[in-house]
Amino acid sequence: MNKLTKKRINIKRKEQFNKKLALQVIFSIVLVAAVIVTKNIHSDLSEKFMDAADEKMSASIELLQVRDTIADGFTAAINKLPFVGEKESSIPVVGTLYRKYGLNKADDASYYNHGIDIKSDTQSVKSITEGKVVSLGNNEKLSGYIVIQNDEKTFIYGKINETFVKEGDSISKGDVIGALNEENMILHIEVWEDGASINPSTLFNLTK
Repeated sequence: MNKLTKKRINIKRKEQFNKKLALQVIFSIVLVAAVIVTKNIHSDLSEKFMDAADEKMSASIELLQVRDTIADGFTAAINKLPFVGEKESSIPVVGTLYRKYGLNKADDASYYNHGIDIKSDTQSVKSITEGKVVSLGNNEKLSGYIVIQNDEKTFIYGKINETFVKEGDSISKGDVIGALNEENMILHIEVWEDGASINPSTLFNLTK
């Protein structure tokens, strides 16, 4: 067999290998798409299908890598859809609950907290809703405060050391509206509707 013939055979084998690899990749894409769809269908048939697909795709390391890469892409794209992705949330600060909503006890006394107090890890305070700044100032109970009105709800942010907004400003959800005292980073937040306070914890989830 001469060198030219050998070269042609090697090229043909390489082309066949590339076609086989391409078919494997296409097959993986189809399987991944089907897995993503069936994950939202809770049935014995879908579970069996996913088990069979996982077994088939685990046949080689290369196919597993292709599957994971494509799955991540599909998941990211699907999560952007409003009916599939998680609902975007905004928290006022990153921290832990310090005083709960409702009846609290301090020493031998009891008092009713119309909001919650959060021990913050960050100084910046963000608005948990869009709205309009209707009032800001200082008093003995709240120290510095910012009041934002949104439709029928009134949001009060207390223990604010420095304000970054002024009365009349329009606020978007997630906007930084103020900062806490670095030496005592406790945020007090209240939400009022129809003349009654509601638990702010029902409107967002603390990260810790």
